[in-house]
Order: sequence, then C-alpha cells, then structure tokens
Amino acid sequence: MRRRLGSRRGGGASAPWVRRRWTALGAVAITAAAVTAVGAGPARAIAGGREVLSSKEAPWMATLAVRGPEPLLQRASCGGALVAPDRVLTAAHCVAGIPVDQLREVAEYHIGATVLSGDPGQVARIAAVSVHPRYRLIPSPTAPDDPEAGSAAFDLAVITLDRPIHGVRPLPVASRAPAPGTPAVLYGHGLIGPPNPSDPESVRGDVLRRGVYEVTGDSVCSAATPATVDTESVLCGQGPAVACFGDSGGPLVIRSDGRRMIAGVFSFGMETAGKPCGTPGPNAFADTATTYHWIRRRLGLPLPE
Repeated sequence: MRRRLGSRRGGGASAPWVRRRWTALGAVAITAAAVTAVGAGPARAIAGGREVLSSKEAPWMATLAVRGPEPLLQRASCGGALVAPDRVLTAAHCVAGIPVDQLREVAEYHIGATVLSGDPGQVARIAAVSVHPRYRLIPSPTAPDDPEAGSAAFDLAVITLDRPIHGVRPLPVASRAPAPGTPAVLYGHGLIGPPNPSDPESVRGDVLRRGVYEVTGDSVCSAATPATVDTESVLCGQGPAVACFGDSGGPLVIRSDGRRMIAGVFSFGMETAGKPCGTPGPNAFADTATTYHWIRRRLGLPLPE
C-alpha cells in the first residue's frame, strides 16, 4: 500500500499511516522517496455515497497531497475545506507533529479538484499551520496500545496557504451546532470500500463523493464504540454513507439561514470499534461551533459581539 500525507490520526509518534489511522505525516520520513510513501495506505472515500458530478457543487473542497510527479490520485490524502481565500480547515491529525518547514517542502493543497485524475484544481503550498491547542489523542480504554482503537478531541487545524485562491467562494463556518435530526453532507476522496489486494486502485475515490448524514446526539457515537468520545468537541452524525481513511479532515456541510456551512470535520469512525471501512455506524466530527472563536481568530476575523 502507498502511504499518504495525512495519517488517520497522527500525533507524530504513531506508527505509519499504512496501518495506523492516527499517524501524521511526521511519522513518515520526509524525503524524496516519501512522495509515494507519505501519509497512509490507500485513502478511503465515502462508502455508500455518490459521485459529485458537477465541479460547482463543492468548489471549496481541499485535498492534501504529497508534492511529486506521480498522478494526483496516487498522492492525495486528507480532505479539508477552503474557509477563507488563503485558509483551509482540516483535521489536526492530518498535519499534527510535522515541522512546518517539512510541510512546506513536501505538501500541497488542491482546491476544487473534483476528479483527481482529470483536474488538479488550484494548487497552493503550505505557509503555516495552526493546530487547536486542546487537540489530543485519547487511547482506547479497552485497547490502550492500539492507535486504531483510539479517538481524538479538538481534532482541528487551520492551514495558511502561500497564496489566496481566486474565483472560489470560501465555505462559511457554522457558529451554532446543528440540532439532532439536521441533515448534513460529507465530502471526500479515497477508497469506497475495503481495498482489493490484487488491485488497490480499483476502489480509490478518483471522483469526489458526497455522503448523506443526519446529526445525532453524542450518545449515539458513544454507544457504538468503546473509544472515548469527547462530547465537548465532537459532533456525531450517522447515515447510509460511512466515512473511511482519506476522508479525514473532510467537511460535514449543513444548510443554515439559506447558506451551506461547514459544521464538522471528519475525525474518526467505526474503526475505533474494530470494524472495517464501510461498516455502518456513526461517525465523529470535530465540532466547529465549539471552536468557532478559535477558528475566527485563525482566519484573522473579528470575534462576534
């Protein structure tokens, strides 16, 4: 399997993304050879979702990738969303623990790359990274030595790009948590199911996919996994779609006041219960409402009165 830029949960001291969801980019050697080795095994896209056929549906979609000559489909990793002309909101575990100078050297973001093999979107390098100060990995109470079984709290990071993205309206950040029952949509690239060892490329999410969710109470996530669910920072959602590796950092989008907004960032799912990718069950997202003031400060915006 190829490794990719974002780990599933990285703190910088975890095992490689090939096997460990929380491995950050920093857990992999940042060298030229890492172009096909950084991050994690095949990213997995939203299982049970459907393809996004219009480039206008999610032009703010951000895809983290290793820089290099290989096709973008082979280099792509975590997702994210453009929330200001030069800022991307993503999961902390995609970048945490990696020196910024290394990220500047080997990583890039592709904005609006709906079909990875056909259109790379607008490309920008990383200028700065701000990880939420309360971000932490939480070992599983039942399997504390297994990074796959652990969870995370305040799993958010704001990436500053080296240039503004033109012609794309940023996705607004929700300041209020959506009520249980609120419909939502998650966007992501990657695998749409467990990889086929004989042809791992067969399930890569070349085309951006959307998965329909419904916001639930945190108790739904807590009941589905032995992992610790940090109810202060986690937003829980469930639907016919299921997020998998490579959807990390992807935006959970709701509609509020007539506008689409990002209400959550994909953090972890049923793998914390020992289940394979695509297993039905709730997914956990970092809640933008809980961290709204911190996000606004990272965007250089004044705090609401």
